[in-house]
Amino acid sequence: LCPLKTFFQLASSMMLQQQGRLTRQQRPKSTCSAPTMARTMASCSSNTTTTQRRPTWAVKEGRPISMHHGMRAHVVPHAASVDTAPSAASRTESSASASTSFELCCPICFKQRFSLPGMPKTSQALACTRCARSFSTTPAYVDLTLTSGVKQKVYNQKQWGGTELFRSPVISFVYERGWRQGFSWAGFPGVDKETEMAMRYLRPAYGKVVVDMSCGSGLFTRRFARSGKFAGVVAADFSESMLGQTKTFLEERAPPGSGAQAPVLLLRADVGRLPFPTGSVAALHAGAAIHCWPNPQAALAEISRVLAPGGVFVGTTFMVPTAPLGQALGNDDLVRPLNQLQDAPRGQYKWWEEEELRDLCTGVGLQGFERERQWRFIMFAARKPMGPDVTNSDDE
Repeated sequence: LCPLKTFFQLASSMMLQQQGRLTRQQRPKSTCSAPTMARTMASCSSNTTTTQRRPTWAVKEGRPISMHHGMRAHVVPHAASVDTAPSAASRTESSASASTSFELCCPICFKQRFSLPGMPKTSQALACTRCARSFSTTPAYVDLTLTSGVKQKVYNQKQWGGTELFRSPVISFVYERGWRQGFSWAGFPGVDKETEMAMRYLRPAYGKVVVDMSCGSGLFTRRFARSGKFAGVVAADFSESMLGQTKTFLEERAPPGSGAQAPVLLLRADVGRLPFPTGSVAALHAGAAIHCWPNPQAALAEISRVLAPGGVFVGTTFMVPTAPLGQALGNDDLVRPLNQLQDAPRGQYKWWEEEELRDLCTGVGLQGFERERQWRFIMFAARKPMGPDVTNSDDE
């Protein structure tokens, strides 16, 4: 395997080539082949070999827009859905966009609502009169984080290491070009299979807008948008560079036979302060994400808040090293003491036990916990209980 320095040289070279700023004479010389580079990326993402034997599947269970409080802002003259290459798909998507509304809100008070039909074509501002704050939106993404639209002179929020890593342009570039494929060591079955599994849990949201939280480079966003099952997809991430990669991939030509694409809204958001009205989200998906969140309990509470009655949360993550043994024995309790002997995973991530994930969901009022496990991979889902519609309660 080529050393880590060579890997980053090659990754940077690929990124510059993609942008058309590197000539053939400027490429760094290396004897590392593309397959070798992919293996290096996989090695960089874990310390475990990819040749481990794993058991088979075990399924157990601008212009500022001023708005009054409580009213929705429609910025139709300045918004459009993300364009795609096929003209037929673009026409279909444009038609769908006309009837699709992405419901957002101020991330400070949660009361000022913004209703967008798609991505803005020009830079604008979404104004919350209640908080006297404006949030920036551009053709690249809508930014509804707490620091959007303001430049802080002194204060600088210290971010969690697992969050900051994926804000790197280099990491964002290589994520879908080898990094994500390296998750196979833990039993992740691959994006296509994971999408197929997730779609089974997401059925209650068919015909509605689904949120792909911590979307990364848009691996699942694209598949959801092209599935023909959803009215729209919100691709949300805290990383600006990841949203840039999502936009790049969305604008590339769709695979043959993939059909029309639902409108996609690119949103910069913090999972600990979701800019969605209470009870307004039909489903939220977070693929390989929760182990990177700085405060998973606060994030789950936010997810529970924004889910509509009957709404579903679907996530995947890495399990603790003892999970395969616990699965083989049919009892994770027997191997739990061994977890105390394990070192913390590099201080940036948290590996999970199944019961921890179950406790998180139960603690924020999500019910009907289900999961599918393989080796150290787990997909889990839980639902918001059916109850009164609270979508408009914030206006009272």
